[in-house]
Amino acid sequence: MSQLRTYTAILWTLACATLASAAPVSQHDVIPILSRRCVMCHGQTLKEGGVDLRTKTSMLASKAFVLGKPEGSPLIKRITTRACPPDKNISMAGIERMSARELQKLKDWIAAKAPEVEQELAPEKVDPDARKHWAFQPIRHPKVPALVSQAATRNPIDAFLLRKLRAEKLAFSALADKATLLRRVTFDLTGLPPTVAELEAFFKDTSSIAYDKVVDRLLASPRYGERWGRHWLDLAGYADSEGKRNADMVRPYAWKYRDYVIRAFNDDKPYNEFLIEQIAGDELVDYADAAKVDANVIEKLVATGFLRMAPDGTSANPVNRVEDRLEVIGDELQILAGGVLGLTLECAKCHDHKYDPISQRDYYSFAAIFKAAYDEYNWLTPQPFRNQWAGSSRRHLAVAMPAERAEVEAHNAKVEKELEPLRKKHKAAKGKEKKDLKKQLDELEAKKKELPQIRALWDRGEASPTYVNLRGNVGSPGPLVTAALPRVFSETAFQPAEPVGKNKTGNRLALARWIASADNPLTARVWVNRVWKHHFGAGLVTSLDNFGKLGTPPTHPELLDWLASELIKNDWSTKHLHRLMVTSTAYRQKSLNPQSAPLDPKLNRMPMRRMDAEEVHDSLLAIAGKLDLRMGGNFDEVQVRADGHVMGKPGEKGWRRSVYIRQRRKHIPTVLETFDLPAMNPNCVQRINSTVVSQPLYLLHSRHVHDLSRHVATRLQKETQGNAPRLRRAFLTIINRPPTATEQQHLLEALVNFERQYEKEKVGGHKHKALADICHALFNSASFLYID
Repeated sequence: MSQLRTYTAILWTLACATLASAAPVSQHDVIPILSRRCVMCHGQTLKEGGVDLRTKTSMLASKAFVLGKPEGSPLIKRITTRACPPDKNISMAGIERMSARELQKLKDWIAAKAPEVEQELAPEKVDPDARKHWAFQPIRHPKVPALVSQAATRNPIDAFLLRKLRAEKLAFSALADKATLLRRVTFDLTGLPPTVAELEAFFKDTSSIAYDKVVDRLLASPRYGERWGRHWLDLAGYADSEGKRNADMVRPYAWKYRDYVIRAFNDDKPYNEFLIEQIAGDELVDYADAAKVDANVIEKLVATGFLRMAPDGTSANPVNRVEDRLEVIGDELQILAGGVLGLTLECAKCHDHKYDPISQRDYYSFAAIFKAAYDEYNWLTPQPFRNQWAGSSRRHLAVAMPAERAEVEAHNAKVEKELEPLRKKHKAAKGKEKKDLKKQLDELEAKKKELPQIRALWDRGEASPTYVNLRGNVGSPGPLVTAALPRVFSETAFQPAEPVGKNKTGNRLALARWIASADNPLTARVWVNRVWKHHFGAGLVTSLDNFGKLGTPPTHPELLDWLASELIKNDWSTKHLHRLMVTSTAYRQKSLNPQSAPLDPKLNRMPMRRMDAEEVHDSLLAIAGKLDLRMGGNFDEVQVRADGHVMGKPGEKGWRRSVYIRQRRKHIPTVLETFDLPAMNPNCVQRINSTVVSQPLYLLHSRHVHDLSRHVATRLQKETQGNAPRLRRAFLTIINRPPTATEQQHLLEALVNFERQYEKEKVGGHKHKALADICHALFNSASFLYID
């Protein structure tokens, strides 16, 4: 027993010593608690009761507490009596009550007369060796190798590749034939097959610049922006729904960002401008001045939709926690850092990055750059619940040009005149009359117009302080940090840019300009690598979103830097990159080379690839003459047929391209899901390309594919006469090349047999049905599905 008493005494002494030596409570212990528990009602947006709990100064001005007297402080009394937060706010806004531990900290701070201390953080040092990593080095402009033979080197890309091939006693494969090349480049640049007229024109053009003219035509086509815009939308995580929750609530205005991206690619907007607009477009314009709003202002705001594309579970319910909001912010940072900079920044959220020179403080300092727009403690209320939460702010910006604003205001003024007398009658009425008048009031209110809405991200001028979340836990705040770039790139103090308009921090604009700078070692490399991947099947760096230590080193580092410097030198033109790549000998090669391994990074052949989901969907429609080429506007809804087939709703002219179908995380059109349309969680940096049994089964059994085959047969019967010409045209239309003599003979025999069989079975329109079966067989061929 005495031994137990001794142990108890020792433990008590140690505990007291620990408490005595513990650092005194300061504002850095209390502010994170108040930010998490209180400032939604007593902060920047709302100051219920005139109380602002964001700083010691604002608390004292609000008379929230009495220095040195916690029990006599109104703040403590309201918390302990559970008057604050009110139960209704907990259920409507996701606010949580303070824990006993948090309340004790607050009391201790007040009892100590609310001391404020300057935080002293030891500067973090970056290992000099870490800065030597190849991706963190400045972009060079290497000299183009001089090769003896000029026949195989159409441009510098070939010279860099051939130097490596010849060192291993290898060479390019033979050039692809004209049909193969036209099909390859047309799909790569537009996502659609070449038409019969385009094939025949290319076959007839024997000039030395015939192919160059094709490339120029494709890059000038509106279809180019739809194709390459879709690649960017993958990276951005574009979706027309919020995700996360089962409701998968639709985003009504996200399509405006999709249209902005397509226009940007068609206009060949310089890539650096494209990035700056998406990261900080709101800080480039003064949208608060209604008289200054024009098309440029609206475009810049729409561009910031890039930072509103991550799945957002907070949109479907006002009862969301700080952790839910941090998840949205974390996903947006991952999209930007991985997709644009090739950094796995998210690995430093809970601890220092294990492989790259990015600390946990770097992560939260980077997040602090976005705090004035994405503040987990000043979260904008979900749109459907704004009426429940007095004084809440919209999640969308209502911005219109002066003429449009005037039209809306004039219309609403007329409606308001009709409402005034009805309101007076309604106030005095009783019983059934009151009910009828209420219905009339609701109907009239519904006639009011709203200004156009934009799903934007915008700077709100102020932000709550940012603390490191120890182990990634928001309930364990660590040191206070301020906005800064990762130290591996800059150890100087972060300087905000000068934004256009008032009440903006300029933080994101400074970040955007750093990212889009020619001096940034990552941005240009990451983008040219991504463009290269879409043309050659794999990036020069195969880990597209990881240029760090665990990423794969470039197979051709000098070529990567030469392309990056070319991009910068040519006004960041993506179309310039395309011309370089698709006019190279490397791109024009056949896909077969006996010297090559099945997966060979040396590029002495072109890789064959399967069509992606959108190419399958759009090609089937284009070939059948059922593709509606209308661009832009709200998304096309989907329909679920009785047989379970999900597809876009057609218009008068057929179906629009897949990029315009509602991109919801559930009810994905069957053909797109079957052929690996990615789920945006939060985005897609590299698509999988599977070969599974459901794909041929879809082409074989889908009623939709059978219907389209019949439409192709109808086209062929109108355009040509006789079986042999029709079969040749069917091959050109579906496979995009003329049939060989053997293929023509086999098809002709099959067609005749089908016609005889259907005639024998007394099938109506037996010749049309036989031709439709041939078309269906061609749709099911590898020559249709794979791009050589």
